[in-house]
Amino acid sequence: MVLEREATISTGDSKIAVIIPTLNEEKGIAVVIDKIHEALKNYSYDIVVSDGRSTDKTVENALKHNAKVIYQRKKGYGDALIAGYMYAIEELGSDILVNLDADGTYEPNDIPKLIEKIIGNEADYVVGKRTVSAESMKRSHIVGNKAISFLIRRLLKVNVTDTQSGLFAFRSYLIRNIESWSTSGWALNTELLTKAAENEMIIQEVNVAYYPRIGKAHNTTLGGAIANLTVIIRMLRDTEPLRMLGIVSSIIFAVGLGIGGMVVYDFVQTGVVKHTSSAILSALLLIVGVQIFSLGLVADMIKRRQLRRIRPANSYYLER
Repeated sequence: MVLEREATISTGDSKIAVIIPTLNEEKGIAVVIDKIHEALKNYSYDIVVSDGRSTDKTVENALKHNAKVIYQRKKGYGDALIAGYMYAIEELGSDILVNLDADGTYEPNDIPKLIEKIIGNEADYVVGKRTVSAESMKRSHIVGNKAISFLIRRLLKVNVTDTQSGLFAFRSYLIRNIESWSTSGWALNTELLTKAAENEMIIQEVNVAYYPRIGKAHNTTLGGAIANLTVIIRMLRDTEPLRMLGIVSSIIFAVGLGIGGMVVYDFVQTGVVKHTSSAILSALLLIVGVQIFSLGLVADMIKRRQLRRIRPANSYYLER
């Protein structure tokens, strides 16, 4: 079901929430929060730090610098974001959600560029396209991000250049209309983008700065790649089951036809079926191909008729 776009909002009546997921980010959190206060001084906003039970002074520093702090119930970057989103919607009544990391890699002064696109009704979802350098990002990360973004554009039909950016903003009604989540990990932004595209939200990109992080990194290139590939497969399964299973069935069916073709060719040439095992394998592959395609048809029908199951908002977070 395509989401209905909500009424036009202006700078004066829009409520913005900046969600910052944290886990032991005491070195950067205070600086980031102060810059957000300065960048959004002309807006109605809240800063929500969604913490994963930090053991350093992250929470203490966030509170000292006038941010609201909640604790996520589970673990993971994505789960922290979900907790922050739900708190902002249910407790603060926010209609624009902004995602920002606590490590100083993004420039808070770029936030207005994103939210003005939404306030001006030019877009529903705005991604910060990072300007990276050898100093701000490892070459392996650059290559990995480009590869994942390419796969997401091609397979999930999300027309975004930098799908892995940690700075993005969107209308909060997207969260209220998501029935369930495929991931609570690092690749949540991939799922959000896919959901936005699936529901025909207007998605745009704006150029933003990107700096070396403050403190120790919590993720690796390989870990991020695996997480994103997992989400891509899950999203294909959930949003395009017929397409996904159709591709698999086509490959299996084609292999079965190829093997069967060789058996038939030998039979035409010699009048004898020399490779009985190949003939049996060909038949099995053709049958499996048809069955997988039939499964895709059934899955597609179920997807279109499934009932909505919405999880209560307060089951995502704990107020401090």
